[in-house]
Amino acid sequence: MRVDERWVVRAEDQRTLDRRAEASGIAEDALMESAGTNAATWIVDHVFPRRVAVFSGPGGNGGDALVVARRLHEAGVDVETFALAPSDRWSPAARRMADRLRAVDARPVRVLEDGTPPAAIDDADCIVDGLFGSGLSRPLDGPARRLVERLNGATARTISLDLPSGLPSDCGELLGEAVRADTTLAMAFLKPAHLLYPAAGFCGNVAVVGVDYPEATLADAAPWARVCETAGIARRLPARPPDGHKGTFGSVLVVAGSIGMTGAAILACRGALRAGAGLVRLAIPASLDPILETALPETITVPLPDTAAPGRLTPDGLDAALLDAAIDRSDVLAIGPGLSRHPASLAAAAALIDRFDGPIVVDADGVHALIDRPEALARLADRGILTPHAGEFAALADRPIPDVLADRRTAAADFAAAHRAVTVLKGRPTAIAAPDGDVFLNPTGNDALATGGSGDVLTGLIAGFLAGGVSLVDAAVAGAYIHGLAAEAYVVERAARSMIASDLLDLVPVVLKEIER
Repeated sequence: MRVDERWVVRAEDQRTLDRRAEASGIAEDALMESAGTNAATWIVDHVFPRRVAVFSGPGGNGGDALVVARRLHEAGVDVETFALAPSDRWSPAARRMADRLRAVDARPVRVLEDGTPPAAIDDADCIVDGLFGSGLSRPLDGPARRLVERLNGATARTISLDLPSGLPSDCGELLGEAVRADTTLAMAFLKPAHLLYPAAGFCGNVAVVGVDYPEATLADAAPWARVCETAGIARRLPARPPDGHKGTFGSVLVVAGSIGMTGAAILACRGALRAGAGLVRLAIPASLDPILETALPETITVPLPDTAAPGRLTPDGLDAALLDAAIDRSDVLAIGPGLSRHPASLAAAAALIDRFDGPIVVDADGVHALIDRPEALARLADRGILTPHAGEFAALADRPIPDVLADRRTAAADFAAAHRAVTVLKGRPTAIAAPDGDVFLNPTGNDALATGGSGDVLTGLIAGFLAGGVSLVDAAVAGAYIHGLAAEAYVVERAARSMIASDLLDLVPVVLKEIER
């Protein structure tokens, strides 16, 4: 596992790693000690609590919570500890952690069998939720549900260990009532629920705390997905040699826009320029050329004949000598934003995909051009990046939209493997799937991106990075991360609802500067 990315694992995957660690001589208690100790250290360092109420369940998550209680007590914090079940229902490891707690704190662990909320909830400035972890598979009921409802009504900052109690680990669906955490401390690895909605909305801010797994335990393991951190994005960006010139940094040919949708072409071209492409050309219906030459002074326009369908790209327009020259001089093709779904435009897009030999980024109407054209889709193998939203993906993959939304990670992974094309399934989170099975879930972004044109900017960013010479996967991962980070930067001082797509273009240079420090 690289230090600049996080793994996302399912519950059974982590249990397998636990068993491997124990088989290698690392006792269960040692793993629990490291998890709880690191969580307590995080709480002391980031929360500075004075009075903490710790709530422990009967399983491994409860054992972690008991370690947290002991470590907080040793750090001088006033801690009260509560258990949801009597000790005869605790796991053996949890009972051992309770014995260690009693050795340093004479106060008993109070049992709340009926779920009656203790007064400590109101007195505490921090609540630690260690009731249930990744093993939960059914809705909470009875005392557990009553206690969680009471925790959700508390004013203290709530920190959940590994997962907010009540959430299933391996999906974004809700089982029922669950703790609404301010912070979730993931143990060693992220879980799908930390990233997939609506469950992710219950996790608050997610931080990963270490667990002392031996390196050999992880050697042949594979994550369900990966999440890049800022350092991982920095190493994926194209190099910028100090003696470079516009040819060094690559050339992008954008084929986008139609009558009424020239804005999509503008946003995509500017996105590619903001990503550092040395030169951007825009192939556009000739009748729209005056508009785009005025709007895009940094872009070379390639006006194509459009007498067959004014304001739209058509197969007849592809015979222009200007287009041949642009194709020959371009390293990357970005096609689709605002192209329109006119049958002639879709046919022209498919023909261009067949004609261009280099890397291609396909978005929006370009994706629709691939529907029922398996030969065009096959031409993208090993050189294509598709950037559909869920509706476009569902139409292309011939799958119901609810199925795509229910498991966007697997939907993207299956499609990428089947067609050998990097698939960027946009949404929250965006899933970037490589043909070799690697999947990245993008951790950045917010609802500010829910505005027309934001996807066109993303297309341009990916194409611009790709032109700089990085791999298909690196361009897609970096583009999605920086796109989302720009939206996060926008809401620091402004309302998310007010953002428009061109605001992203102004903020990309700001976030790139931070990443490249």
